[in-house]
Amino acid sequence: MKRILTILALSLLCLTSNAQLLWKISGNGIKKPSYILGSHHGCPSSYCDSIPGLMKAFDKVDNVIGEINMLEFAQMTPERMQKMQAMMMMPSDTSLLSLFSEEETVKVNAWLNKEMGASLENLSMMKPMTIIVTVQNKMLMEMMPELATMTQIDKYMQTLGKYEGKAVGELETADYQLTLLYGYSLEEQADALLEIIDKGNSRELLIELTETYKSQDLDRLWELFKESMTNYEYDATIKVRNLNWEKQMKELLPKQTTIFVVGAGHLPGEYGMINLLREAGYKVTPVKK
Repeated sequence: MKRILTILALSLLCLTSNAQLLWKISGNGIKKPSYILGSHHGCPSSYCDSIPGLMKAFDKVDNVIGEINMLEFAQMTPERMQKMQAMMMMPSDTSLLSLFSEEETVKVNAWLNKEMGASLENLSMMKPMTIIVTVQNKMLMEMMPELATMTQIDKYMQTLGKYEGKAVGELETADYQLTLLYGYSLEEQADALLEIIDKGNSRELLIELTETYKSQDLDRLWELFKESMTNYEYDATIKVRNLNWEKQMKELLPKQTTIFVVGAGHLPGEYGMINLLREAGYKVTPVKK
C-alpha cells in the first residue's frame, strides 16, 4: 500500500540542491522567460513572502497554470458534487465495517477515537481513503491553524492571477487527480488505512515534510519521498505525469509567459520537471531574488 501513501504525500508537496523553490525557464528560442514554482498544497499563502523573487516573477507573466484549475473546481455544480460523492462515499451495497476483521475494527476505532473522537460506525458513509484524507487535513489544520483563514499557495496564486487579469489554466483535470487518489479498490484503501495506523508516524511525517518544505531544503524533501517510493510508484505518481506536463509546457513556452505552480515533489530527479526541461533545451536556473 506504499503507493497510496506516496500519492497522499505528493498531494501535499504532491528537488535538487540550492534550497530553491522558484526557477526561471529561458533559452531554446523563447523570447521572454517563464517560471516554475514548487508548492506545498497545504501551506498557507503567507509563505509566499518567504520565496525569493516570487512576486517579481509573478508580475512578469501572462498566465498562471497549476496542476488543476482550482478556481474552476471550486465552482461546484450539482453534477460535480454527485460525482465526488460517488468517489468519496461508500457504495450502498457495501458496509465500511465489512472491510475490517473484528481485531482490525478495534484497532481502527481506537485510532479514530484518538484522532477524531469518532468510530467506524460514526463514519460508515465514508470510504477508507476519505477517512485518511479527513484525518490528514485535520492534522494540517492543527499544525497550521492559519489555514482556517488563509488560502493555500496554489489557489492563492490562481486567485491573484485572475484578479490581475492573467489567464488561469491547468496541466491536468481535477477528475484525473481524484481518480489517482480514489481509484483503488475498497480493500486496498482499507489496507492503506491499517498501514498508516500500524506505522503510527503520520503526524510526524507531515510535520517533517512541512518543516523541510518551509526550510527549502529540497535535497532532504526529495530524500523523504524516495525513502517510501518503489520504481512503480515513481512511474505512476511522478514520471508519467511530468512527461505529460512537459509536452504541454513546450507548446506554451514559445507563446506566452507563464508561472507554473506544481507540487515541489515534481521538480527533482531524472524525470523531475527541472531536468526534463533542461534536456528539452531550456535553461532552468534558480531565482535568488
